[in-house]
Amino acid sequence: MCHGLGESVAGKGERFYADHTPTSLTAGRETTDRNAQTLAGVFRADVFGWDGAWDSMEDMILEKLIGKQYGWKPGARAEAIDNAAYVLLDEGHNAISGVPYIEQFQEVYGLDLESLEREEVAAAAARALADYTRTIDFSMTSRWDAFTEQNRFRKQPNADEDMLNYAASIESRIFNQEGRNLIRRPEGFTETAYEGFKTFFRVFDVESVGNCVRCHVPPTFSDYSLHGTGSGNFKTPPLRNLPRTDPYLHDGSAATLEEVLQGHMELAEAARAEQEGVDPLFGEIRISEADVEPLLQYLLMLDEVDPEDFRYYLINFE
Repeated sequence: MCHGLGESVAGKGERFYADHTPTSLTAGRETTDRNAQTLAGVFRADVFGWDGAWDSMEDMILEKLIGKQYGWKPGARAEAIDNAAYVLLDEGHNAISGVPYIEQFQEVYGLDLESLEREEVAAAAARALADYTRTIDFSMTSRWDAFTEQNRFRKQPNADEDMLNYAASIESRIFNQEGRNLIRRPEGFTETAYEGFKTFFRVFDVESVGNCVRCHVPPTFSDYSLHGTGSGNFKTPPLRNLPRTDPYLHDGSAATLEEVLQGHMELAEAARAEQEGVDPLFGEIRISEADVEPLLQYLLMLDEVDPEDFRYYLINFE
């Protein structure tokens, strides 16, 4: 299972629509080339897959249903499509069958599966899975969300607002609140995490400039855009619930968040050296080893909790 929820395997912790491996296993017991990114919020993107290879979620899902992820070899497309169609056209005679898909697709989509070509039936399966995936989102119930409500910070930029302007507005709000000793922090939102928050949003200065918010845009902390890393262009991953989505990066090569931040410092140097294929935005990152722990602590504040715990954070602050 590539996109598990809540499962803990061999003490590796719960998952948030992700798995535990650097790159995912296929049904054929091989490995893919990509890490399984969380499914939460993926519907917000304009292109799909780590490298934006698909223009629609339906296209991506169909390709996975009939491709390597489900154990199909190159050249087996027709057989894979027949298999997907067979599952949907089953009339409920198998031991684990419930209400036949034929009836459900007729009721929900007005589709007569039995009258469709096999490829159209497979596409209908991808459509249904895409529609389900569009219901998977973040709950926005982290300590960070409580912090923004307690201090009346804007949780996200306005429509079409430039990220520099948004970041500047947050910095201005911080200056105003700190000057009047009005900053409130939910229980567990430490001073170190607070410093990390400021570094994350800082875009103007000579040091401790994370510039993170330029790509990791609230409220999901992703702009869902492609950025050059020197080894290819990859989509910005969201940053919520990171303890439940490791390992990290498109190829799962970073086992820890510390490794991710170290890699970003290296990318910053590469961008300033104008290395080919590296997004210039990385060059505006100016952080040091001293900034790593505060940033790590802040990122943990983006881990979401259940509604009861969130209400507790809203009314209990330091």
